[in-house]
Amino acid sequence: MNVKGTKKSNFFDEAFSKDERQRFDRQLRLPGWNQKALKDSIVLIVGVGGLGTEIAKNLAMAGVGTIHLIDLDIIEYSNLNRQILFSDADEGEPKAKVAARALKKINPYSEYIWHHSNLEDVDPGIYATADMYISGLDSVTARNELIRRAVQYRKPMIDGGTATYYGHVYTYLPGKNACLQCDPQRERERETLAACTLVGIPRKKSHCLLKGQLYFESKNNRPPDTTILEEMNLVINYANNLVKEHFPSETIFSLDEVVKMVDQHDPTIISINAVIASLQSQEALKLMHHLKGIELGTVNPEYVIYNGLVGKFFYIEKPRNKNCMLCSKNATIIEEIQIPATATIDVLLSIIKSRGYNYDPEFLPSFWLIDKKDPVDVEMDLTLKEQGIRNHETLYVTGLTNKGKEIDLNVRLILNQS
Repeated sequence: MNVKGTKKSNFFDEAFSKDERQRFDRQLRLPGWNQKALKDSIVLIVGVGGLGTEIAKNLAMAGVGTIHLIDLDIIEYSNLNRQILFSDADEGEPKAKVAARALKKINPYSEYIWHHSNLEDVDPGIYATADMYISGLDSVTARNELIRRAVQYRKPMIDGGTATYYGHVYTYLPGKNACLQCDPQRERERETLAACTLVGIPRKKSHCLLKGQLYFESKNNRPPDTTILEEMNLVINYANNLVKEHFPSETIFSLDEVVKMVDQHDPTIISINAVIASLQSQEALKLMHHLKGIELGTVNPEYVIYNGLVGKFFYIEKPRNKNCMLCSKNATIIEEIQIPATATIDVLLSIIKSRGYNYDPEFLPSFWLIDKKDPVDVEMDLTLKEQGIRNHETLYVTGLTNKGKEIDLNVRLILNQS
């Protein structure tokens, strides 16, 4: 029997089987720990690669109740040196599917839901119901899409990344610190060439290599395979002939340079992945407690950089940008509207107008479905259901006015399916 005013014992909580209590025994002994907070949590991990597999493994072993795994990639042989969940998988299998299968063996008491998909095609309800997002992404574009959802759904997001011997961790806390758009990191851009450069004289040494790639592709109708020496030799010979002709004072390309430049995977090592993934996991475990009203330590709001060559951490404060177009007062307003799935845009317009927004009846606002890979124009005369609009989907609305000023609006739809 529980005594009023005392904390319910983790050791005898009826939410756990005897085997679970034995499995998590060492955690249950931690001061301030609440295993039920983990079991009741829903975590969304986006990117099931070097970081994502480690984070998923850590959270599964800790007993997080539901873990969603999103990744569009398939397993490559080069993944196996640092992504333990794929050790018994075949090349070509979806990463998210294989990870979920492996996690079930690690801890069968949790639920693992995999999505072999890009971020946009995942059901928006998953973003709405998850307690937090964890990013193991190596794409700035994908990170920007995830932080957009984190800001709009007011969900914390734990971001991490690695490059050579370095890594970073940053926890976005809605309304408390900067989002990733307050001070966006510049994406490493692959050099692109104008059409005239491709067919004309190379203006830079790097153009010679790109011409070598294009030469190979023109002969084989596919990019060169960096694991096949003969194909790399074709590229490098073509490129270096151009270097000798147009840049005689510069050194020719080495084979290692060509492989790295043709196949632009970032070099990495398991130890750096493990450090960063562990930091992300620890922040997630504390955050799960905080979100359930349990104070376990403090969640770090600073940008953390780890230098693996000297073994030191560096901390950078990330204040919010008052002019940020995503999370500041300048951001597009979000209105959450409950509406039948069988309603048309006319019904939605009447609700929007009732909230103080105006429009010219002769030039009705435009509605765009923005939770897709490419924005989709919403039809006026079809129902929301007929257009495949999902619960918690966001519509971007243009052509409105408020207090005499033109205004755009994000409308999040809560659909009544009856």
